[in-house]
Amino acid sequence: MLAAVAWRPRPATVDGAAAALLAAVALFQVLVFLPIAPPLVGVLVAAGSTVPIAWRRSRPVAAALAGSAVWLVPTDGFVLVGYVAAFLLFSSVTAQVPDPQVAAAVVLIGTVCSVIGTAEQPAHVGDFVGAVVGVTAPAAVGVLVRRQRARQRRLEELAAHLERERDHRERAAVAGERTRIARELHDLVAHAISVVAVQADAAEAALECDPELARRPLATIRGSAGQALTEMRRMLGVLRAADGDDDLEPLPGLARLPALLDRARDGGQAVELAVDGTPVPLVASLDLSAYRIVQEALTNAVKHAPGAPVTVGLRWRADELEIDVRDRGPGARGVPSPDAHGLVGMRERVRIHGGVLRVGSDTGGGFAVRARLPIEAR
Repeated sequence: MLAAVAWRPRPATVDGAAAALLAAVALFQVLVFLPIAPPLVGVLVAAGSTVPIAWRRSRPVAAALAGSAVWLVPTDGFVLVGYVAAFLLFSSVTAQVPDPQVAAAVVLIGTVCSVIGTAEQPAHVGDFVGAVVGVTAPAAVGVLVRRQRARQRRLEELAAHLERERDHRERAAVAGERTRIARELHDLVAHAISVVAVQADAAEAALECDPELARRPLATIRGSAGQALTEMRRMLGVLRAADGDDDLEPLPGLARLPALLDRARDGGQAVELAVDGTPVPLVASLDLSAYRIVQEALTNAVKHAPGAPVTVGLRWRADELEIDVRDRGPGARGVPSPDAHGLVGMRERVRIHGGVLRVGSDTGGGFAVRARLPIEAR
């Protein structure tokens, strides 16, 4: 069954079968049904008109010239399937031959042979018109086929070029977002190391006065060092751009989410916040990523569904945080491109933390962004 589906006949096989079928019909005509010449001459004309079809793709010029040369043989009539053979031969010439001058010369020779062959018999004006049209019409069809094939090739090349451009833009967006994430993680690690340095000085000073007073700075050092190690592991493999334009403002987290929603409301977006469960402290990078995911989702809603109601949901679980941002906009008509910078950034942030991201049209209409981020023990 699978072999039957996968097998496709080759063009040469199809042409050979067509040539054999037309040759059989032509031989039946000239030998039995409607003889047009003595048997030997009739067989020559029937075979010469139809057999070249087998090579109309591999050798279109030779096949057309051979098929039209037999029209010069004097006969008392025509091979009935000769028009079908002429159509296949001369449409292949103009469709297959790359040089238009060569194709035009072959069509001209075929037209001359057709007119001479018609003149050798009692013929009317309509017969001469048919002799000309029988060659030029297939040639015109071949030109149309050639143009359509060229257009199809251009469309395929354009599609491949657009696909490469899309991949390039997506890789550039991923690289840019990773740079941004790395910069933020760098700032978090730098802050943690600064805390370690300050508390180490405090612990050293406490040891000289009262060793018991050093316990609290040492505990702080232990926690800050663990946090710094966690962030360093995430930063491995992510290149930080040394462009010197680091943002001097503190990095945001979910604590600043109300201010973010207020700014969206001030812009005309109806935003509601729904919190389920008890919030727990998050490591700095996870807190920042959660904030950025909500921020990017709101940005997409404002861009693709301006003015539509938006619901921001936070579901706190024992081992994960679920973020659900959905709007009631135009749904599939307002879906951002999969390689849009915002969606690429959300995917990268969720991937770094080992979470799951789902984006797409909502069942009830609109567009939804759902992210599940594992909560790590501090």
